Amino acid sequence: MAKKKKSNTQSLAVSGVSLLLGVLAFCLAGFLAAVAFGEGENAYTATGFSAAFGWKQNVVGDATVTWSNFNILITLALFLPLIGGVLGALKGKLFAFIALAAFVAGAVLLFLCPTFLENSLTDAGKIGVGIGGLFGVEPALGIGTIIAGVCSVLGALAAAYKAFLMK
Repeated sequence: MAKKKKSNTQSLAVSGVSLLLGVLAFCLAGFLAAVAFGEGENAYTATGFSAAFGWKQNVVGDATVTWSNFNILITLALFLPLIGGVLGALKGKLFAFIALAAFVAGAVLLFLCPTFLENSLTDAGKIGVGIGGLFGVEPALGIGTIIAGVCSVLGALAAAYKAFLMK
């Protein structure tokens, strides 16, 4: 009887870790720098939410310039770890398998964010960050996506443990 209580406590702990890692990956990728352009004083960073949903910048007066458009793949990269964390917290092997797939797909998409953002930049955005200009700037991973990708991989390990090793 004590063994069942220990298994229940272990399942609850793994579910909690899975949920925590999913929420942490979502918050880090969304609010911190997802993609970085340039170096030094020409550096520019985009948060995950601005990269996913597009962003505009006010120039002179009421005129705005659209830098980026909506990108479905970056949106999936943000929300898949969160979905994996919620599904990993639910009871059942099927939810653990789906959470594992969501965490893995989220990690892969998070590490590909610079490529996705480069494709969704407008002409003004490319010139603004220096991709189409004189500098020849390549986009790089920001600190938010790196840490979120690691959290997503750890969440995948927790979901795999729950799916394959727990009774």
